[in-house]
Amino acid sequence: MRNYLETEKHLITSQAESEENFLAELRSGNYTIENPFVLENPYLINPLAALIGFNTKEATTAQITVKGKAVEADISHTFAAATEHVLPIYGLYDDFENTVVITLGNGRTSEVKIKVAEVNVNKAQYCKTTPEYFGKDLMIISGATYPIESVKTSGFDYAGDLRWVLTTKASWDIKKLANGRLILSSPRALQKPYYTIGLIEIDFSGKIYTEFRLPGGHHHDNVELENGNILACSDNDFNDSAEDFIVEIDRETGKVVKSWDVQKMLPREEGKAGDWDHHDWFHNNSVWYDKKTNSITLSGRHQDAVINYDYETGELNWIIGDPEGWGKEMQKYFFKNITKGDFDWQYEQHAASILPNGDVFVFDNGTWRSKTVENRVPPAKNFSRGVIYKIDTEKMEIEQVWQYGKERGCEFYSPYICNTDYYADGHYMIHSGGIASYRGQHTDGLGAMLLNKYKDEHIHLNLESITVEVLHDEVKYELKVQGGNYYRARRVALYDEKTNFALGKGKLLGEFGITPVAPLKPKFKDAGTIPEKHNLSLVLEEDRLALRGTFIEGSEVFLELKGQDKSKFYSIPTNVHDVNAACISIEAEQENQFQFYLSNEGLSGNFDIYLNIDNNRYDTNSSLKF
Repeated sequence: MRNYLETEKHLITSQAESEENFLAELRSGNYTIENPFVLENPYLINPLAALIGFNTKEATTAQITVKGKAVEADISHTFAAATEHVLPIYGLYDDFENTVVITLGNGRTSEVKIKVAEVNVNKAQYCKTTPEYFGKDLMIISGATYPIESVKTSGFDYAGDLRWVLTTKASWDIKKLANGRLILSSPRALQKPYYTIGLIEIDFSGKIYTEFRLPGGHHHDNVELENGNILACSDNDFNDSAEDFIVEIDRETGKVVKSWDVQKMLPREEGKAGDWDHHDWFHNNSVWYDKKTNSITLSGRHQDAVINYDYETGELNWIIGDPEGWGKEMQKYFFKNITKGDFDWQYEQHAASILPNGDVFVFDNGTWRSKTVENRVPPAKNFSRGVIYKIDTEKMEIEQVWQYGKERGCEFYSPYICNTDYYADGHYMIHSGGIASYRGQHTDGLGAMLLNKYKDEHIHLNLESITVEVLHDEVKYELKVQGGNYYRARRVALYDEKTNFALGKGKLLGEFGITPVAPLKPKFKDAGTIPEKHNLSLVLEEDRLALRGTFIEGSEVFLELKGQDKSKFYSIPTNVHDVNAACISIEAEQENQFQFYLSNEGLSGNFDIYLNIDNNRYDTNSSLKF
């Protein structure tokens, strides 16, 4: 009889083993600057990174220069004085023999050659800028259409050359933290199609320093607070609703210390956008904290609403959006337009933020550009844009003061995902990451879903991402990448004064919580081995058991852990929630494929594993020890 149970190391563990092996080799040999020890892709998820190790008799600084294909593309950094040198190398090219120049503080120098194979990733179609403007920075775009292999979270230099990549499914927004590291979504799934278990803090080598696990998982966005805590988009009761819950995560423990439920702020059945549905009624896709007003701003795609509420009380302050379709009681939260000239409300927007002067900056996707089917604007005549609104919260008046993208029409139209970024007054980034056309016609379809819809016709489907930077209304940068939609873009430097590489194993913080036991014991009859049609998969991770299988929608499925004295039963949800907005796709959408995760919290002892399907009890020939 087949044993269905497999084990899987956490990426943190695998990375720690790789690092330990590197250090053991470095410390066992006579590695010098002329003969250093080089480990490519040391943390397993970035083949464009390496570690270089060597020893010196006296403490000295070490400067590295990753030579570019042109001198303007050279990337340099100086590391602090040491005798044991472990130098993280970022910014290598793929399909290329790279040269890294090492120069010590005493003047000794050497060259290291690192040949990197080609990475299967979508490359830039073009990058229009200058090295004088863009400098040594990279534009990182986060993948949105996994599991298509060529769609990866990637970083491009001023020339449009690939200089950074993650081969794991870590995605959603990528932000640089105050300590110089990056924060983005964990690659570990929690719910289809894209909910993950939480967040990871990494450096540019891909090394994970912390994984923050959340009871309700994570999606879309997060922001670091001044005290180091993290605000994150999460969920509460997924069976009731999705994407309408915000949590604050304690940076030291990973535990949720404060939360806000949008269902307590807004009516669920009002202000419906074109993609509204009862389960995903709000579809929050961004979170922002404004210190001046001690308030939080969210972007509810499925109500065409940017909302702001008080951090302390959770009381709603205001709503930006088309007031049509909202009841009388809600009208007091909306602004009156006083713009003299061009003005548009935003529709199914993303990435709402508050600027230092109090203005609101948002990516207006423009999906439907109407609250009603009758007035729906077709894709060929639609547009997306970055837009800034000036608001007066005393008079409840709004004025449109800046926009970019409308003038480009449908070529810049992205019905989902995307973001904007503020650098300084008059200096902005606008990322239209979900542009899609089918058989030459622009579409309202979402790229992550179109890939499934037209799985046999990808030749007729064109997905692309255009990222623009504007300085005083002059386009100074434009990057185009084809082959997949890209959720967000961020401009970052690989090395800076806060470069924060450190040795040691990463940490798991936070918790999933104890998985609820089914209140009733199911009736069953022993039925032998599990039929192949159920495609059962059991994977024991370090902190949970992952179950995947194919079941008839609505069938009664229970995971049974049979202990020495009694059994514990866990209900496997087989209800399907309609997905109108798959912003990214972490797993392939297969009909009637369900997944369930059992936390190991609160469990101890030895258990045999059975699966009960519609009163038939199957033996998986597998056992666990917690």
